[in-house]
Amino acid sequence: MSDLKDMVEDYAARFSRQDWPGLVSLMTEDAERREAGVPGSIRGRKDIERDMAPSPDISSMRMEVARMVEEGSLVVAEGSVRLTKRDGGVIHVLFCNLFEFQGKKIRRVTSYSAVEGSPA
Repeated sequence: MSDLKDMVEDYAARFSRQDWPGLVSLMTEDAERREAGVPGSIRGRKDIERDMAPSPDISSMRMEVARMVEEGSLVVAEGSVRLTKRDGGVIHVLFCNLFEFQGKKIRRVTSYSAVEGSPA
């Protein structure tokens, strides 16, 4: 596996541990996070860290990367996130994230996601 793909796996592991300071340490200082369908973007490590934290009704989050494709400084990762709610409910989110790198740091993450089982 390439260094960039290893970084995406590390990102997923830190996400699953809810290690937000560790996750943003993988990013450039001026990193950007975008979600398809949501206007604008989140810029900078501090704002991304604040935005990543789950709502109070979520007790755990687990990100699994199913496959990745790498082209130059871009890694496309497909996978799922399992959100466990404090009341015991579970939400499955399918995603395709585009990770753009600047050197060995993540410069931009663009996320395309949908809740599994929700109407299109």
